[in-house]
Amino acid sequence: MASAAIVANNETPQGIPIGEAAADTALRFEDLTIDDDLPLLERVVRYCRSGIALQRLVHVKMLAETAETVGMSATLSTLVPLLHPLVFDPESIIRQHLASQLLPLSIVCMVRGMSPEKSEWPSVEEIRNNPSMPRLFVEAGYKVVTSAIVSHLHALIMDVDMDVRRAASESLAGLAPQIQRQDVGTVLVPIPVALSQETGREKQSHWPEGFPEELRITASHLLAELAGAAELDGQVPPETVEQQIWPAVRRLCKDPSFRVRRSAAQALPRVLGGTGNLTLAQDSILPAFEALARDDMYRVRKSTGECLVDMSRSLMLLAQQSSPQDVQLLKAMRREILIATALQLLGDSNKFVRHGMMQFLGPFIASFYPLEEGTLAHVLPTGSNTSESSLEHNPPLEGIGAQFFPHASSMVSRLNASGATVTSSPTPTPATLDQPTPTVTERQMLDRALPDFIVSNRLSDLTLHAVIRHCRGNPPDDLDIAAIQEELLQHFCALAAIDTGDDNTDAEMRVYCAYSYPAIVLLLGPKHWKGPLRNCFFSLVNSSKETPLPVKRCLASSLHTVAHVLGSELTGRDILPVFFEHFLMDTDDSVRLNVIRNFPHLLALLPPELRSDFLQKWKDLIQGQDLLGARKRRSATNPMLLNWRQRDSVSRSLPDLLSGLVSPTHVQKHVWPVLQALLVDSVSLVREDAEWSVPLLLRSFCSDLVINSGNEAKKWSAQVCQEVISWLKEAILGQKSTGKQGNFSHRQLYCRICAALGLALRFADLDPDDQWDYRYRGLYSQATTKNHSYIAYQSMSSTERKHLRRLLVYDLLPPALEFKTDRVTNVRLSLMKGLQEMPSDVKSLASVSEVLKELEDEVETWESFNAGSVESSQSRQPPPPPPPPREARASV
Repeated sequence: MASAAIVANNETPQGIPIGEAAADTALRFEDLTIDDDLPLLERVVRYCRSGIALQRLVHVKMLAETAETVGMSATLSTLVPLLHPLVFDPESIIRQHLASQLLPLSIVCMVRGMSPEKSEWPSVEEIRNNPSMPRLFVEAGYKVVTSAIVSHLHALIMDVDMDVRRAASESLAGLAPQIQRQDVGTVLVPIPVALSQETGREKQSHWPEGFPEELRITASHLLAELAGAAELDGQVPPETVEQQIWPAVRRLCKDPSFRVRRSAAQALPRVLGGTGNLTLAQDSILPAFEALARDDMYRVRKSTGECLVDMSRSLMLLAQQSSPQDVQLLKAMRREILIATALQLLGDSNKFVRHGMMQFLGPFIASFYPLEEGTLAHVLPTGSNTSESSLEHNPPLEGIGAQFFPHASSMVSRLNASGATVTSSPTPTPATLDQPTPTVTERQMLDRALPDFIVSNRLSDLTLHAVIRHCRGNPPDDLDIAAIQEELLQHFCALAAIDTGDDNTDAEMRVYCAYSYPAIVLLLGPKHWKGPLRNCFFSLVNSSKETPLPVKRCLASSLHTVAHVLGSELTGRDILPVFFEHFLMDTDDSVRLNVIRNFPHLLALLPPELRSDFLQKWKDLIQGQDLLGARKRRSATNPMLLNWRQRDSVSRSLPDLLSGLVSPTHVQKHVWPVLQALLVDSVSLVREDAEWSVPLLLRSFCSDLVINSGNEAKKWSAQVCQEVISWLKEAILGQKSTGKQGNFSHRQLYCRICAALGLALRFADLDPDDQWDYRYRGLYSQATTKNHSYIAYQSMSSTERKHLRRLLVYDLLPPALEFKTDRVTNVRLSLMKGLQEMPSDVKSLASVSEVLKELEDEVETWESFNAGSVESSQSRQPPPPPPPPREARASV
């Protein structure tokens, strides 16, 4: 901490001068290198003052991590005094990264417990992502943050570089949920309010032309972010939004510059959601929005069309805080004001305004779905689904959730570039490696052993059924549906066959229509399918013009979601014929890949007696010349060499087909031949993904699942299982009668198949209450009853478990145990890892435990030998260099 004392006494730390002082100082060679032996704090202090910009940049990006490592005291005494010269650094990239570092550094400064000795305290990232987390503030550090650091942010927000202003604005907005609620209006809000009044009368000498206008635009975005903090977590008081933020935004709505008015229009949805005041919304905010929609400048009008989705969403957020009578009033305001505005923009004289409104028409109509009713919105998977607190920050929905609810996350945040700010990427230090290891449950260990595609398929399946159940239990308002059908639906459906005279624009509008189509079907439901909605679907598929490839790809990825909304009858009559005629046989690889991936979801809608015919068509396509049948050709244009992603997509879809959708006899007839070809594919990734279907295949052959009961079912089950096991031994291991042939990668594949069976048995042993990860339990509780009772790698009956265990122990494991002396090390390692995945009743068998111990001892021996070799090599001094050759000595 010597450097801390130096800075605290206002003495100059050792380093290289910056700016004019560096002109008289000649750089030495040692100045160009970084001393990695310095302690972390001393290194950051030294090189943040370096005269070399790259050195300053690298260590400025380490400020937040260093602060969390050294703790509050050293941060206040050492790092904070370094900030002032960096705020005015001549390099804009350094100022930009400094701005992004100030928020985590502020948390270290003011929150009690940010000390390296207190490992039980939450990390800075946890505090930052959880504004509602209780915390204790240190008065001295809190005062430094609300005065000095906020002052630095104020200076950076007025920087001439746009990226610096953007990063500083994000840090200032992120600081609002972190400080005390009553201080937001006195410490943070005055900064953008003052910027909103900047006219340039007292123009600074270094300001470029038009810079005051840029500051007002920055103020508008920052005011929107602060109002959004009030909308999401309530950390910014609604009174602050009403009394300080809204007057500033209203003033910007009347600004002489159209660019400022456009940014103010984008701020209105956040302000509306953050006020919580129905009277203010009705008398001031919505009239201001209507005035901007009639603005003389077309770019402002276009901006209001882009914000209609967020205005609708904000009105419903306001409805959550209102009485039932006020809720009806808010819905009426949405119908009367927002729909009228949309119609006005759709008929605007400027084509850019019209096309912009067409782009957002689908999400705007979808925003009338009552997503806020019930708990579905809180359990849908998002872009940051790794923590329970992620929903507090409104991350964007992913997968099926995004298809059904394109309006659920902010549209303005997608339009603004503020979301693209480059954040810091701290250089790793040894201190970050000493974090305590969290406790891992049995369920989490098993989930980590599964491939990502199985977890993703399971999550998509649950999401789909949860959305369908929510739709049936929470129907939209009848008045909303009537208004949409009367006013907006025709405009939306017209996008499928639009003719503007520009082919590129027409294709783009049809893509927008296809993207939002599942959300419109979900809103209107199957009872409104007949008519414009059905005609729109067939217009997208069978257009008079050639269907754009993005439209086909979009529909192919969402066709199964539309089918589940419509139900079995409408799907069998309208969707499935189109599916096979226009999608499954399409020549585009991406279209086929999407429909192959989602085929099990479509098959689940059919009655069991009708699935065989469609399964036969699926098998014929998979085994056709464009996929698996291409193995027989060896030409340079062989698609077998190029379409491995489609084959891998088939491998990843098989677990869903084997989850009770297909009868055991049809599994043997249609699915097993496809799986055979995939298990011996020439691409390793295809084989690795296909191996996870083997346990599900063998489970489906359990005698309890066969329609015919009694001895015939048991005899058929034993015969089919023996056929599968014999093929595995012959095709993968190369066993005929005696001996082992086949290459080492096939022996590894066999070991992994055994491990997959062991994992399936361990999932069956889990407690029923622990069958679902905590992240998905809420989603599972929302899901409707499935057409098939089994989900891949979940619970199974005791008879099914006994069936799998018998096949594993008596048929599959004995050949695998012989690999304990295999000449290839990776095969022995694969066997060891596979045996470690076995359930306890298998691992305790004498033959298994003996082989496992022998392999673990071998690995331990090699690891200890390698560790000893490294230590001995480090302890030995390197030999002296050899003398130069005689010719070299003679020349010297």
